Amino acid sequence: MGRAMALRFARAGMNVVIGDVNDEAMAAVVGEIVAQGGQALGVHTDVAEEADNVALNRAACDAFGQVNVVCLNAGVTGSAGRSWTLTKRDWDWSLGILLDGVINGVRAFVPGMVEHGDGHVVMTASIAGHVSSAYSAPYMVAKHGVVALAETLYHELRAEKSDIGVTCLCPGFVNTDIVAATRRRGAGEVGAVQDGLGEKWLDFSERALAGGIDPELVGEQVYDAIVDNQFWLFTDDAWDDAIALKNQQILARQAPTLGHPSR
Repeated sequence: MGRAMALRFARAGMNVVIGDVNDEAMAAVVGEIVAQGGQALGVHTDVAEEADNVALNRAACDAFGQVNVVCLNAGVTGSAGRSWTLTKRDWDWSLGILLDGVINGVRAFVPGMVEHGDGHVVMTASIAGHVSSAYSAPYMVAKHGVVALAETLYHELRAEKSDIGVTCLCPGFVNTDIVAATRRRGAGEVGAVQDGLGEKWLDFSERALAGGIDPELVGEQVYDAIVDNQFWLFTDDAWDDAIALKNQQILARQAPTLGHPSR
């Protein structure tokens, strides 16, 4: 999805700065943009590290003057398994990327955007920020946290009379390689599947994502949401019924049921 966003922004004539831990993949996207006549820069960035986010912001400002759009999109499936058997290291690694990465990005980029008075923040949450399932607790906790942070930032910016926009991107099933990245991690390694139930959750996710929408469509949706100053961005409506049911259960003080897409 990050690649799709970067290419869409470049087609719109925007200067693009990409931060990633995967230098090879990052260089490939930068090369695509430059080959098409655009301006792009890649900066090695571990979003879990505060200093890397600060350095990314500095590099963008040094290259192009200021940051107008920031997409906090880095993601992993995280350690999967029973929530009470995952180690502290499993939790810290997963939350470090999925939640701390977004927090670090807000702290690094938003002050400058507020100062110059123009811009838009896109935070990648998930349907998992609204409807929970079993055996992927770090992912669920992080995505609920990103939704809460996006809402809070929106309220704060409105209270401050700021024109900075916020979009909370909540993808459903998108055909990305996020599960494949988890598969490549060795048994027992942090960020990997930690038990058989986590393996079943990963198998389901892999099948569902393979039938998901094209990331290129998400890139278009994100660009349009920025132009339209749209807060909520759901990539499809397949989870609408599950989200509505959860809200009804909350109002009725009922225990939650597992959420499922309607198609």
